[in-house]
Amino acid sequence: MLRPGLGYVPFTLYPRLRKGRTAQRMLLVEDRADLFRLSLMLFDWTDLLRSDRTIFILTDRLPEAALQFFTQNPVAILPPMSVMCGCVWGDEERTLMSALQPKIQEMAKTVNGAARQYIGELHQHYRRAALSPERKKKVVMVEPEHDYLANPIAQAFEEEGWSVEKFKGNRRLLRFLNPYVWLLYTREHFPDLLLWMNRNTLSPEGAQELRPLPVQKILWFLDSPKRVQTSREELTATDAYFSFDHTYLPYLKEISDKEGFPLSTAAGIRPRPECEPGKQWPEREGPDIGFMGALGADRFQDVRWFWRRRDPDFVQILDRIVEEYLADPSRTLEERYQDSPGRERLPYSGFVVLYLEERSTYLRRLRTLKRLCDFGLATYGAKEWSNPEWAEELASCYSHKQPSYETDLPTVYFHTRINVNIFHAQCVDSTNPRVYDVLAAGGFLLTEYRPQIEKEFLIGEHLDCFRSPEEARQKAKFYLEHPEKREEIARAGQEFVLNHATYRHRIREMLSRIPCK
Repeated sequence: MLRPGLGYVPFTLYPRLRKGRTAQRMLLVEDRADLFRLSLMLFDWTDLLRSDRTIFILTDRLPEAALQFFTQNPVAILPPMSVMCGCVWGDEERTLMSALQPKIQEMAKTVNGAARQYIGELHQHYRRAALSPERKKKVVMVEPEHDYLANPIAQAFEEEGWSVEKFKGNRRLLRFLNPYVWLLYTREHFPDLLLWMNRNTLSPEGAQELRPLPVQKILWFLDSPKRVQTSREELTATDAYFSFDHTYLPYLKEISDKEGFPLSTAAGIRPRPECEPGKQWPEREGPDIGFMGALGADRFQDVRWFWRRRDPDFVQILDRIVEEYLADPSRTLEERYQDSPGRERLPYSGFVVLYLEERSTYLRRLRTLKRLCDFGLATYGAKEWSNPEWAEELASCYSHKQPSYETDLPTVYFHTRINVNIFHAQCVDSTNPRVYDVLAAGGFLLTEYRPQIEKEFLIGEHLDCFRSPEEARQKAKFYLEHPEKREEIARAGQEFVLNHATYRHRIREMLSRIPCK
């Protein structure tokens, strides 16, 4: 859209785009900076400018900037497209449109021709590949969101005999330009499996073109699908999906009419050579108690500030829900929200989920760790731990270290006498990577309780649990006074995880559940 002006046309179209297919996007190109500045003062552009469905170009070269955008991002021109003006047409607007439309049509013809050629090459390749059953299979990990998890997952595929490629780029642009980008990348690497973490960026057009090909499309939720606002289109464009937490599967089935599978995270690190099973372990030289991870305060402060200005009553509703949940977690945040007046303002997705989960996680970690502060607690992570406004007395416990995942964490977890795990609120009934990584490193783990832990581990033999800040303090005191018991549990926990809960075990389970093509 050229010259959106004060915003009437994009404001009218945007709600329809949000309800439409994932391929529907809006490119706004404006060359009148003063008019746009006035519009920002008069109207609220927040939703449009923060949306993954909108890209805004402010330029003094129109239509050159629009043509340059499509030249640099040709796949954006593949889906059906409308070129329009967002203001009343005058002679200048007619001149701009007449200069732009023929060139875009010519570009679209060229790019569509290339796309048909690529698709033909894909079909030819897979026909030939079917005649070579001994060839090495390949997985393409598309835009992996967590590098610290993506690396061990890729290694697990390699250990299973697969070759691995990773596709990385500008996530926001890719979600805008995604209709055929994976077709082009598929043509370059000819994978047997496309694996997404948390978000399938394949559009309906791309999914339709890939459907006849023997390429498995797999989506693995390693975070809550309600935080990333999963759509029906994303699930429809997959052959199988997995969730780290089984409690999200009914929700995913409801929006997709497709069964999913539970698949938790796993140990992504390996113990130091001197800390492997069967070795004479060295003395532990770290703190008595340690917590590695985010305090989480900085994750919601900006949106809290924004919403307190926009709707302070709504923030009070959300804060009250958090406090009630912390006092009695037997009812989930979502259940409490659905029974609150907040549901009349916004659905339980996106911002609401982020705020409730991040604030409750922050407060639970703060209140639990404050009960352990005088036991020699050390915290590891971002500098938010040193902010006394957020961390309060825990600021003095900050180690000023942000250990790297694969190289530093095995040492930190092993040498800490008691590693504490406090779950993020999105872990409704699941474990998290910290559970497996601490045990794999040979560390002793004292974790917040979830029923899922009892289904996988023997509490008191592989690890131990607490259900409240006071119980965490009592058990920490006990295990500091009984190092022999602590070491016995750490040994058993490490052996169990390395034998049953690495990413290689998870990938084997995933591959066993993928339907054949």
